[in-house]
Amino acid sequence: MEFEIYMPCEPDWVCDSLLWLFALLLIAGILGFIVIVYREHHTINAKLAHYKRRKNQAKQRRK
Repeated sequence: MEFEIYMPCEPDWVCDSLLWLFALLLIAGILGFIVIVYREHHTINAKLAHYKRRKNQAKQRRK
């Protein structure tokens, strides 16, 4: 499936370079979003593991 993007520019190399630039920016944005989501996921899981450890330690002290 081919997408056509209308850009009124005369030399083809200008249009091609702009398309490549936008494609690279899109890929960089997607990768940046994935990195942010991964870091947040890691932070949340680390906090949950910490709370679980504290909860288990408190249970063991009560015994």
